[in-house]
Amino acid sequence: MKQGVIIELLVIQIIIILLLILLLIYVIKVRHNIALEKKFSKYTIGRLENHEISIFDKINKFISNIIKTVSNLIKKSEILSKYGLSYEKHISYDELEHKSGIDYISTKILLGLITLILYLITMMFQYSHVTLLGLLMSYLVGFFIVDLYVQIEFRKKRKQISEDLLKAIIIMNNSFKSGMSIMQAIEIVKNELTGAIGDEFKKIYLDMSYGLTIETVFDRFYKRVRLDDAKFISTSLTLLNKTGGNIVKVFKSIEREFFDKKKLNDELKMATASSMFVYKLLLVIPFIVCFLIFILNPSYFNPLFKTQIGLLVISLILLLYIMYAIIIKRIMRIDI
Repeated sequence: MKQGVIIELLVIQIIIILLLILLLIYVIKVRHNIALEKKFSKYTIGRLENHEISIFDKINKFISNIIKTVSNLIKKSEILSKYGLSYEKHISYDELEHKSGIDYISTKILLGLITLILYLITMMFQYSHVTLLGLLMSYLVGFFIVDLYVQIEFRKKRKQISEDLLKAIIIMNNSFKSGMSIMQAIEIVKNELTGAIGDEFKKIYLDMSYGLTIETVFDRFYKRVRLDDAKFISTSLTLLNKTGGNIVKVFKSIEREFFDKKKLNDELKMATASSMFVYKLLLVIPFIVCFLIFILNPSYFNPLFKTQIGLLVISLILLLYIMYAIIIKRIMRIDI
């Protein structure tokens, strides 16, 4: 009977956690939609004024106010302020005015407190003792979940920039053929392209409008995106600015090289598509098998969690699984 109650409480906890995660995802999407609405509102016909605020807008505003309040408190700390600077590159151009890196730190602190409260509630439902290790681990999970989300979004952004960088080079090359300057070419790119690449060129144009040198501006661009192609463009523009030369010929060469590289990448993706599918399938299969075994026999894995040897076996399995994923990924990766 006690085992059945524990399983029921575990299911309830999983449902609560999933609901909170879904709520967090929904709030993030709402914030993104609001940002897009503000961005494109000046290009659309205004609607009739409606001063009513929906419940979700109120929740979003309430959460934003809490984050800003915490940010105002912790920005007095020099250590946290420096820590927040590492998140500046993840802020889009349209959010620069009302968002800063310290807001990410505030979000991490608040999520850590939320997971800590969930841990205490879970222990209360299970009539278990609260341990210092459990408190620390629950807080760290909430604290670093923001980093996981940020890294996933950053990888998507880098991938999109890598795919669209050729378009920016083509536009800049055509601008140079028309006799335009680097500043004018960058302005055309930021106006013509959308998405991550357009957002980055808006930041580049903003930096140049502040009087920063081309070398500094494109070095900042490379540090934000960490792409070798961005470093290549930065080096080319820096050398042209210092030594002179025919910028049209140089960018024509860059355009041709980027085009060949993109073509080769597409061919490699087609050639390794089946291998990548098998690799992803093998990564998922162990979790599917464990889930099916748990459904058929919920007590099957109990010895692994209730004994020291079992915990050691779980740690060894996770270590081997991570090593397998990293090694196979590195073997399949082909750098051009």
